[in-house]
Amino acid sequence: MFRFFLLGATFIAFSSVAQTTPEKLKAITDRSKWTKASQSIHKAIARDSLDPEPAYLMALFYFNDKHPTFQVDSASLYLDRSAKVAKIKERSKRSIPDSAMVIRLRNSIDSAAFERAKQTDTEDAYQFFITQYASAPKVAAAIELRDEQAFLKALKTNTSQSFGSFIARYPNSHRTQEAKSRMERLAFDEMTRDKRLVSYERFYKEFPRNPFRPLAERKIFELSTAQGSAKSFQRFISTYPDSRWVGRARVMIFSLQRDGEQVADGSWKTDSLRRESQRNMGYWVPVIKSGLYGFIDETGKEVVSPRFKEIPEGYRCGEITDRYLVTSAGLLARNSHLLWKGKIKDFDDLGLGFIFVATDSGGFVIHESGFRPLATPVDDAVVIANRFLGINQNDKWSVLTLSGFPLLQSAYDDIAALDSVIQLTKDRKRILTTPARIAKVAKGMELKEDFVCDDTRKWGDQQYWVRNGILEGVVDANLNFIIPLDRQVLRKTSFGFLTTKAEKVFIKGVKKLEGKPYKQVVEQGGYIRMKDEAGKHWVYDKAFGWIVSGDSAWFQGQVAFMQRGDSVNVFLPAGQKVSFIKGSYFQFKEFRDSSAWMVVEEKKKKVVYDAASGIKMFTGEFDNLEPISQSLFVFTRLNKKGMVREDGKPVLPPEYDAIVAANDYSYSLLKDKKFGWYDAQSRTLIKPVFDRNVKPYRNKLFLAFKDNGYGFVLPDGKSLGLHDWEDIQYWSDSAAWVKKGGVWKLLDIASQKIKLDNVKSYQLQRDATEKIALVQQDKGYGILSNRHGIVIPIQYTDIINLGTQEIPLYFTERHFSDADISVVVYFDQHGKIVRRQAMEADEFEKIACEN
Repeated sequence: MFRFFLLGATFIAFSSVAQTTPEKLKAITDRSKWTKASQSIHKAIARDSLDPEPAYLMALFYFNDKHPTFQVDSASLYLDRSAKVAKIKERSKRSIPDSAMVIRLRNSIDSAAFERAKQTDTEDAYQFFITQYASAPKVAAAIELRDEQAFLKALKTNTSQSFGSFIARYPNSHRTQEAKSRMERLAFDEMTRDKRLVSYERFYKEFPRNPFRPLAERKIFELSTAQGSAKSFQRFISTYPDSRWVGRARVMIFSLQRDGEQVADGSWKTDSLRRESQRNMGYWVPVIKSGLYGFIDETGKEVVSPRFKEIPEGYRCGEITDRYLVTSAGLLARNSHLLWKGKIKDFDDLGLGFIFVATDSGGFVIHESGFRPLATPVDDAVVIANRFLGINQNDKWSVLTLSGFPLLQSAYDDIAALDSVIQLTKDRKRILTTPARIAKVAKGMELKEDFVCDDTRKWGDQQYWVRNGILEGVVDANLNFIIPLDRQVLRKTSFGFLTTKAEKVFIKGVKKLEGKPYKQVVEQGGYIRMKDEAGKHWVYDKAFGWIVSGDSAWFQGQVAFMQRGDSVNVFLPAGQKVSFIKGSYFQFKEFRDSSAWMVVEEKKKKVVYDAASGIKMFTGEFDNLEPISQSLFVFTRLNKKGMVREDGKPVLPPEYDAIVAANDYSYSLLKDKKFGWYDAQSRTLIKPVFDRNVKPYRNKLFLAFKDNGYGFVLPDGKSLGLHDWEDIQYWSDSAAWVKKGGVWKLLDIASQKIKLDNVKSYQLQRDATEKIALVQQDKGYGILSNRHGIVIPIQYTDIINLGTQEIPLYFTERHFSDADISVVVYFDQHGKIVRRQAMEADEFEKIACEN
């Protein structure tokens, strides 16, 4: 087809001169005269270089497709020469060539050259046409075709360099933007192909304007914080302070610190995070308005305006300290933002700010700051060792970083943390690994599942018992063996481990005792008692490092005993030793496991030793001795009881039937069926003349029962007022609740006058230095303080504390039955009204606590 086109173009060119120069045209169209015509035209050009006709004829000569040396480019060159000469030398309108002839031939040559480029269809061919035929109408089309071929060439190579080269050569191409996009993507892919942190960091540094830089920044955040520690997030903030991920890094440090991780540097903490800490303090109480629920804090300040149609019934009784609250609108955070919009069935606080939300559409993991580490539904989730997220999907567990980067794919049946050791279960085998090992997966390293066992158990601080088949061993937090796997039974002790092999017990952890087999090993207090294969007994003192042997050994409390022949040695915690003859009188007495004494007989008298120090305390004549404090003893002589000090000085003579400790320094006395009192601190003695146990009311004032009633008794045993009360309860040092005829009264002790009468009941709301009671008079309730008197007037139908004992917030109701309206008033701990409103019955039922 190209051939036919050229023939047509040649015909058009020749027809333009056929009428005026038939002999010349014949010369260059006659096959037999080609050579002669060429020579003739060249001679004409040589004779007159300023004659345009020979050059024009030569153009026709080369543009003849019948010519054996047909050359479009040569034709173009001669035509350009003819046109150039024609401009220089003026010619008549009838001269050859005229301008129309040149234009027609030029168009034909340009078209032929363009078609030739299209048939070659290469970048070079089009570029040659564009360069050599710059004025041709088809140059624009050639540029577009050239650019397309160059783009396809770059696309075939498909490297950032190939597209970069294309853009450099053809910056104005319609393909430049696409090439730029591909170049930028390929630059990112090529530089970060290994998925390593250092590669992302290098890309981030070298390509500040690349649109994939934010993706690199995200990868840097995910990989550099893969170990999940506060320090890793702090390093990211320090290195990339302007990053869009700094906010999330701060949130994660905040969550880690809140859940117990120590963070020394507080520069990461923003004002908003400080406010967040404050928001999680205190409690909330629900309120209702126009049928919608909101919340107030312990001061009565409205923290969430009424906007929820429903809240759980359990919230109505207040003291809400949960960080997240379920509402009809979704899951509400303490900062008043909805973490999850829409109905939820349940949620689980996973820790570190992560929450598992169960909805009709499935379970989702969200973070309290708003981001989701995983977009797809999950069946379950856990926080692992405060370093990673465990995700369960289709009964298989996977592991993500705290930022949501996948580390371990869904291949495990279970995931658990034993302190800092992580246990992965697969095919009923437990794979032990560490957070450091898992974090290395983010660097492109494969997790080695080389520590496999059948069972595990935490043993002490950073020590873990492992079993593989019949083999047992102990490893540390780095999975290094403390005790290698062996056919043995291991037991944890305070000093190390006990290893039983073939009924032989070996000690691990005390170098003096290691390597030797024992039949029995028992630990108690500061001692280890052993029995060797020969039947010999040994005692080892862990504090002082000595070891002794004998015929038998035993423990009593914190003391070790060793018998050797007829002698018994007593080893005391302070390192002393006491000896006595086997069979002689001996008693060991303890007081609340903190103090102990030994009683031995010497020269027909009892001698008391301090069991810790071995110091001799005192000698006395008694049948039995019992410690009742760390410095006082009750002794028995001839079935009567008395009291003696640790130095042997008498306190009470042996004339009582019973001496019973009421507290650390006060004792109830019984003698001849009458009750008395002894206070060891003040050395106050109230003789046994009362019908029931004497009780202390306050310093230097007691309660005693006499003449069928309770009354007040002074330290000298004299009564203050009458003994005619059914019950007396402490209220303050100056006032007491007294009961008579089923009615409570508030009595001023000094004057014996009634301050508040006709109280049907009172219930202590707080029993501390400041006592607070809910009191009822007739049908009205109020709040009374032993410090501030009446806090809330005794006039309300009901009063409920929606707060804590320490910081109460009172919900009070006055019901007007005629109108069936309740007036609700909220009082703070000081009795100040913080909120009030009138409610009809249906609205009141929606907010009232049923407790």
